Amino acid sequence: DTKNAADHDESPPRTPTGNAPSSESDIDISSPNVSHDESLAKDMSMKDSGSDLSHRPKRRRFHESYNFNMKCPTPGCNSLGRHLTGKHERHFSISGCPLYHNLSADECKVRAQSRDKQIEERMLAHRQDDNNRHATRHQAPTERQLRYKEKVAELRKKRNSGLSKEQKEKYMEHRQTYGNTREPLLENLTSEYDLELFRRAQARASEDLEKLRLQGQITEGSNMIKTIAFGRYELDTWYHSPYPEEYARLGRLYMCEFCLKYMKSQTILRRHMAKCVWKHPPGDEIYRKGSISVFEVDGKKNKIYCQNLCLLAKLFLDHKTLYYDVEPFLFYVMTEADNTGCHLIGYFSKEKNSFLNYNVSCILTMPQYMRQGYGKMLIDFSYLLSKVEEKVGSPERPLSDLGLISYRSYWKEVLLRYLHNFQGKEISIKEISQETAVNPVDIVSTLQALQMLKYWKGKHLVLKRQ
Repeated sequence: DTKNAADHDESPPRTPTGNAPSSESDIDISSPNVSHDESLAKDMSMKDSGSDLSHRPKRRRFHESYNFNMKCPTPGCNSLGRHLTGKHERHFSISGCPLYHNLSADECKVRAQSRDKQIEERMLAHRQDDNNRHATRHQAPTERQLRYKEKVAELRKKRNSGLSKEQKEKYMEHRQTYGNTREPLLENLTSEYDLELFRRAQARASEDLEKLRLQGQITEGSNMIKTIAFGRYELDTWYHSPYPEEYARLGRLYMCEFCLKYMKSQTILRRHMAKCVWKHPPGDEIYRKGSISVFEVDGKKNKIYCQNLCLLAKLFLDHKTLYYDVEPFLFYVMTEADNTGCHLIGYFSKEKNSFLNYNVSCILTMPQYMRQGYGKMLIDFSYLLSKVEEKVGSPERPLSDLGLISYRSYWKEVLLRYLHNFQGKEISIKEISQETAVNPVDIVSTLQALQMLKYWKGKHLVLKRQ
């Protein structure tokens, strides 16, 4: 039930088409034939009638708010590269990402110019054919169409017989390096003509999607997963998560609660569960009490599981941006065991080597386990790890509203317990920090929030009820 975003966007991205006027008052609709006196009188009459709208907040056009908080989900892409169609300066989806399609921005631009030129030539040829044809019911193909058919047949004969050993190694290396975050290499798999035809279809589909988004027919809210089937629960999602587009369009996703693989239908899930051998998270079980266990999962050793865990968490966290780059992190997954397996309660992640001594990068409790104390237990476990490492820890900033409430509640409980057991006259923030593993800044801010820290006669006093 708490959350800390590891990183966030400092400013919203600009839209591909630039900025339009944000309200009617930004648009100059005056006629050049109207005199200055008439326009001044009109302005005065509008003010006298109380119709001045300048005090109203400016309305944002749809294409100004389009993908306001989104970035391209492809790892290593900052959305600044040209759109796959070559017609926009930015992109926000995998379908429009040149990097995902193993293309550069310049290649997309050249392809767009070539497509436009071919379309113009084709339209001109069609007009010439229409002028030369007679309006008969069954028209024979023109001479130009017959030549083009023969040309296509010749081009398709040049299909490669198969990949060489070097090409196969190159393709396998590409797949191992990028996994599902990049499109597989397509060269030499078919004829150059068919590959170019496929590239044009990709660009055309991406362009149509872009038009729909700019017209307001596709929004982030309408193209997001509404519910997920997770174990014996059906959970309503809260936020958008960058699942592949063919899954995001479904509205409902089916997940294996043990390996976190996501599927399109109940039938696929049922078949998967019949053969899935996972009954608990991968990694080492480092804590167990009763039915509650905590597993330490290395993002480098179990990359797919951790990526799926991050995608799942994004459905319930607003500003989370870590999805694919999971290798530098350790994930601590809390589960509840029964006779069917270990069911996911929540998790938190932390950097393996944090220069700022952050002990939590992101933390989540699944909705079905919220308000049962598991969130505070995860926080307490993160500080327990800091004590074992003999470090002072703190969650990575910024904290969400719910995250701040949960952490403030935990800090308050720890400090009050320490002060209740403290018997001395003088107290040191540093000693409290070393004893509890809580950062001194968090201790001071909590004491100030409790109005227990006062400054009197040159000394800082902690007020304690006797």
